[in-house]
Amino acid sequence: MNNCIIFALLIGLFESASHAETNSSPTGSESSGLPAVFALQSDRPGKLAFFGPDNAGLFGKEVDESFKGTLALDYVSVQNGIFPPGFLNASPTNQPWYGTMWTRDGGTFLRELVAWGYYEHACQVAQLMMDYVGTNGDGFVSFPRFIDPRVGRVGGSEMDGQTASIIGMVALWQRLPPENPFRQRLYEFLHQPSSPVRGIHHFLESGRPLIPGSGEFGGGKGHENYNVVQNNLCALALLSAADMEDQAGDHADAKIWRKDARTLFGNIEKYLINAKGSWIWGIETNTMKPNKTDTDSATLGGSGGLNGVVSMSADALGFDSSTWPWQGVVVNGGKTFDELYAFPQRKEQFDKYGFWAQMNYTHKGLLTSPSYGQGYALQDMLLFDKVAMAGHGVDFLAQTTYNSPGVIFSYTNQDYGRLSPYYFYERMYSPDAKGQIELTAGCGPLNLVNVSEPLKVARLIAGVDDTSSKVVQIIPRVPPSWSGYHLEDWPIRTSRGMVRADISFERKDGQDTFTLKVTEGGAIPKLAVRLPGNGKTIWKRQSNVTECKFESSEAVQ
Repeated sequence: MNNCIIFALLIGLFESASHAETNSSPTGSESSGLPAVFALQSDRPGKLAFFGPDNAGLFGKEVDESFKGTLALDYVSVQNGIFPPGFLNASPTNQPWYGTMWTRDGGTFLRELVAWGYYEHACQVAQLMMDYVGTNGDGFVSFPRFIDPRVGRVGGSEMDGQTASIIGMVALWQRLPPENPFRQRLYEFLHQPSSPVRGIHHFLESGRPLIPGSGEFGGGKGHENYNVVQNNLCALALLSAADMEDQAGDHADAKIWRKDARTLFGNIEKYLINAKGSWIWGIETNTMKPNKTDTDSATLGGSGGLNGVVSMSADALGFDSSTWPWQGVVVNGGKTFDELYAFPQRKEQFDKYGFWAQMNYTHKGLLTSPSYGQGYALQDMLLFDKVAMAGHGVDFLAQTTYNSPGVIFSYTNQDYGRLSPYYFYERMYSPDAKGQIELTAGCGPLNLVNVSEPLKVARLIAGVDDTSSKVVQIIPRVPPSWSGYHLEDWPIRTSRGMVRADISFERKDGQDTFTLKVTEGGAIPKLAVRLPGNGKTIWKRQSNVTECKFESSEAVQ
């Protein structure tokens, strides 16, 4: 959950009546009858370190400490009498929204648990989700805005939470060994007649051109809404589920899910792009036009959440945007990014400090966050290969996290403290904000989504992309001033199963050197590494790799 006050404007006070929440059991989540016991201590997360100027090492330490802190202070690993195992508090004790697990945040953190190799933790979180999400009025599993165990199993219409969770569950299913019993449990949940994937399909089958939703990326202003971020996420979830079905042998469902994704991409292009070619935040379901009070599109309020269309696409489609099936997301996402950046105050602030405003006007345009503001912008910069620009933004994130200049760690007179200078926290401010607005930290340190997105920024810089089982791609996007990184015991998915590898990228005397050595598992069947060279990027390809070394001779621009 992000920006406790700002996004209250977007969340609204109720779920749409057409998506009434119901307390009911989703069929299939517990059909195996297996005990939900997971060997958390057996997890072996990969390790990542950055090298170069102080900010490179500082950012790496903040990533590491925030990940560990979240597992220690937000994550419930054993039954504690209040919350069940696998529950992810939105924030630590005494901070806003403690005691709730926002499905959007939970889905993003599930994604990171899988990517870094916390597979048992990811299984436990996925089980919690399956146990506590209910069904909607049409009988399909549907995710609520947040899970509260004290309320019980609840359905809803939080499509960004539902789709992020589907993508995370599919990624986990793809990485678990075939003999793992939880893998079958995941498949049953995502494949069953009432599955959350089929729920998305049902909207399109019933004649809707797009998927309606609520929450931080939904209607949120007292009216039902077709939102661009949510609808892109729905298409991504369908494509992820299609990959799973193909691997499981159900090619008929896979074909339907891909057709649905194409339908959504086509209708996003038809209804959710303005005359400038940038995203429209949302449109009303009855008029198919933006609501008159909409202040979030780039042309109006400049919501940083719009950058989520591009950044989230990488979760399902990989780190090379040139291969994405609908290039409109790249073209129009690029135009949206450029329009946001062109807003005079945002451009001035970013060029001066590396600060990316989350909104043009709210909080006088002087507030951001490691997620919907700074985080999504950094991810877009990296995916668009604006690497130097991203380095400037990471410098701001690292320094502001550590120094927290002038920030008050309290919310509505509730003091909760800094906890650690290395913990990412929700609300960050421009150096020019002092004396102009109140500098409270909002939901505070270790607010879940504000940890998830910097973790992903770190992975994008390292560039290990195993989204496709056909080829492992590694696309280092190391800021020009940095000297490199090292990954240790990093989990990588291949067409033959999981392997572990040590990977290094070093920049020295104008030359980039990439090395990889498999430390566990078989050879990587197909490896493609993208390096800069001679004014353009160069792909180095090799088959059946257990060890390799590639070099290029031109630094990034």
